[in-house]
Amino acid sequence: MSSGSGSSSPRGARKEKEEERPRFFDTKAKSMCWANAETVPGRHPERWRKDAAGNVVCKRFCNCHGCLCFEHDHIIPFSKGGESVAENCQILQTRVNRLKSDKQEVDGSQLKGYSCDINFTDLKAVSDLHRLFALLVLLIEKVFLAPTIILFVKRVLLINELLKSASGTMD
Repeated sequence: MSSGSGSSSPRGARKEKEEERPRFFDTKAKSMCWANAETVPGRHPERWRKDAAGNVVCKRFCNCHGCLCFEHDHIIPFSKGGESVAENCQILQTRVNRLKSDKQEVDGSQLKGYSCDINFTDLKAVSDLHRLFALLVLLIEKVFLAPTIILFVKRVLLINELLKSASGTMD
């Protein structure tokens, strides 16, 4: 007779096999996965990458839900026999990974359609953002310094009027 241990049943064998296969990528696999992803032109190569759908993601934002966030995804889903190794790893924007779910064959354009669609590769746009931020800082400074600035402008206007009237009387 059988001893009744769970390992002799099909369910027990499946559990043992799953225990042999780690569900999550280890640190080394994650590092290799990041290194294998395409870099973003004009951005710091250690911080920025493009995911498998071409979306820009930031290394600091792993496992969160924003537009620059990403997750390590099994190319061949774990549920379909995919291993948690670097060769089966890709980075995907979190939102895109939710769409992909456990699908193995997903069209890249379909994945792109679920992205946040942020373009950080245009350096002029980034430069314009920096200028806009600088102007905003100046505006804030001027609001706090408004009384001083208003007084300065009034004095300049007064001096200008005095110069005009002085030059008018000399004619």
